Amino acid sequence: MCRLPQCVGNDPHEANRPRVRTCNPLTAVEFEAGYRFMVPVQTIATVPCELCENQNVEIVATQDRDASPLQVVLCPQCGLVWNDPRPSAEALAAYYREEYRQDYKGTLEPKPRHTLRAARVAVERCRQLRDNLPRGEAVLDLGAGGGEVVYVLRQLGFPASGIEPNAGYARFARERLQVPVTSGSWQEASVEPGSLSAVTLFHVMEHLDSPLQAMHLIRGWLRTGGLLWIEVPNVEAVCQAPSHRFHRAHLYNFNDATLGALGRQAGFEVVRTFTSADGGNVTAVLRKTGIPATTAPSLTGNANHIRGIIQAHTLLRHCLSAAPFIRPLRKLRQRVSETIGLLGQKTPKEILDRAIQEAFRSGVLSVVIDLSELAAAAI
Repeated sequence: MCRLPQCVGNDPHEANRPRVRTCNPLTAVEFEAGYRFMVPVQTIATVPCELCENQNVEIVATQDRDASPLQVVLCPQCGLVWNDPRPSAEALAAYYREEYRQDYKGTLEPKPRHTLRAARVAVERCRQLRDNLPRGEAVLDLGAGGGEVVYVLRQLGFPASGIEPNAGYARFARERLQVPVTSGSWQEASVEPGSLSAVTLFHVMEHLDSPLQAMHLIRGWLRTGGLLWIEVPNVEAVCQAPSHRFHRAHLYNFNDATLGALGRQAGFEVVRTFTSADGGNVTAVLRKTGIPATTAPSLTGNANHIRGIIQAHTLLRHCLSAAPFIRPLRKLRQRVSETIGLLGQKTPKEILDRAIQEAFRSGVLSVVIDLSELAAAAI
């Protein structure tokens, strides 16, 4: 059960004051003990739309994937989807620094199975990045986790480094993989302006409370022509059960249109966007231009498009599709493959090295994996 605090606006004490726009400040323990409540009906967002600053919103969900109360809203002007209300920036920073990995991994640093899973995903991600960037160019992985992407990139000849808010995972990267991963948030990062050729955010952007501000900051780190590579869960995905579309730690939910629009508004041009094989993730490859940031682009019809997908993705339709049968089989195959891959005593570096050798020796991953299935779990 996620313990992300619930409150309104930027003042955690406001949750105790009677207001129309409020959220019951019950803790996860109290909720599990038997409390049940509905998130209040709300049509005026406490957090304006990150893209168009609209506050007139539609409620598209009142529960997260764990059946805990969570209000998720849709901007009818551009189609951006986000959690509202949400905890303060300070509470969020503390949560990701101290609790997030424990909540979702049950550990303070990666276990061998986590390392193997992340290694295989990192190899495929780095393969794609290598095809778009000359060797020797500086790369920063923001939200580096246990440092797997940084490790693989360095093995491929890129002077890569990382930033990771969780202290335990950042320490694991430095001590066990011996790669330069700094502990801290994106706001705390000290990066020389124009010093990077690429910045990667793999399943990070959806966790940021100010994604547009983060992209403006990242733009300053990149040289002109530098790449920003973003992968996030796809709000249009129908490969999971309808009740699993939203969860508390994903503050924003994007599709290719809103992700690209956010990049253009921050001064990037969209090189391309693409989705994973099952539609679960969407990736945007953006390039820094010499043109200043633009105003919010028009996304006419995008809200109707997303609303239609969410409304049409019912439990009955999901159960009648192939997804409920394919996903368990993929997870079983993944589990068996990981068990075989972990036979014998292996250090984290040995696990990474073997994944790199298997992938680049044959030109394809030697084990069958579905990147869309593994990506969120690896982060």
